[in-house]
Amino acid sequence: MKKFILSVLLPLLFFLYSFPVLPAVADSAGEYACILTDEAYFYPTRDENRGLFLLPKTYFVKVLAIDTDFCRVEYLYDDAYAKKIVGYAKTADLTFVDYEPKRPYLYHLFEVRYTIGDSPIEDDAFLDGITVTCAYYGDYRIGTKTYCYILRGDSFGYIPKPSDLTYEENTEYQDNLVPEPPVQEPSDEEKTTSSPAQIAILVALCLLVPVLAALILKSSKHPVYDPDE
Repeated sequence: MKKFILSVLLPLLFFLYSFPVLPAVADSAGEYACILTDEAYFYPTRDENRGLFLLPKTYFVKVLAIDTDFCRVEYLYDDAYAKKIVGYAKTADLTFVDYEPKRPYLYHLFEVRYTIGDSPIEDDAFLDGITVTCAYYGDYRIGTKTYCYILRGDSFGYIPKPSDLTYEENTEYQDNLVPEPPVQEPSDEEKTTSSPAQIAILVALCLLVPVLAALILKSSKHPVYDPDE
């Protein structure tokens, strides 16, 4: 009896385990993340109420550390007019990539002129204004007004956004998108044979296990010899 039970049970188990198991797909984050939303702020600390400026859309940040709510990020680099800054961005506002962008940051310089007003003496030796070069980091909105977060010399600060300040979008994210392969639908034959067959075997196995277990227990109670002999 036991040999019969095992001869029935083992093929069923073997058949069930022979079905392929799809591997789990793990999410991975690249070294950089793209900004694809208009409301992605750069924060000096992990405090959503202290956003410094809106990160330029279609450009990237370098990801230094990843957490569930905030990522520690790096933006821009050091040169004569700009400075690298390190802070935070909301993880939900970032789209991670697995490549290093050729132009990750928006590097945009513009000039701001400060006027002194009417000179008391009409003489070219008296300056009536000064023009400085500023590095643009991003916008900051207060109500209906928009300001720029800039670096002027060694000082960061805000100025009203010039009406002619524009910049081109970065197309690297779109250019690096790989079209997904078309999803192959199972054939009518696979739908009508594979899935119902697997379900039927599972149901049969669930029904057979208690019966087989009862038979094993019942057969084990029989004496191995005839007491009348």
